[in-house]
Amino acid sequence: MPEKRFLKFILSEGILLMLLALCILILPKLTELSFGVMLSISFIVYGFYKIFSVISCRNYVKNIVTGILSGIFILILGSLLLFVPKINLLWIIALIGVYFLLDSISLSSFMHRIDKIYSSAWCRVFTPAVVFLTGFIIVTGLPALTFWAVSMLCGTAFLIKGMSKITLFNNNNNTL
Repeated sequence: MPEKRFLKFILSEGILLMLLALCILILPKLTELSFGVMLSISFIVYGFYKIFSVISCRNYVKNIVTGILSGIFILILGSLLLFVPKINLLWIIALIGVYFLLDSISLSSFMHRIDKIYSSAWCRVFTPAVVFLTGFIIVTGLPALTFWAVSMLCGTAFLIKGMSKITLFNNNNNTL
């Protein structure tokens, strides 16, 4: 029974990430005009959810402290972007890129740990690769990237990560 609770958190995280990604991707001009607001709200919502889900699923997460720190980092990143507009946006974009690089390592580790129950091999490889490439593109192309391009990259990474989480739930829900 506890596995079903864990799977429900994975499904809810996937749905949340897909909704946030669609908000970013559907309104690209609005996102371009209000880059900071749209992206910061997405990061704040995901940061709160990440902290909540790690605490709620502490029996299934090996590194609770790392998960909570990741959630706090996402939350601080979104809060800085929203509440302190005078901070140089290039620094915030660099931190977003670093977040995606670190998240790809964390996601790869998560996918490796649940390898026995995760039958979709494309998700195990493709999702961390997309998240890593997003961070790599943001960090290496930092001076030339526009805010619109960064928001599109973030939206795409959130969408792929959300689809992967929903696929994980569907695969395991059929086997339980």
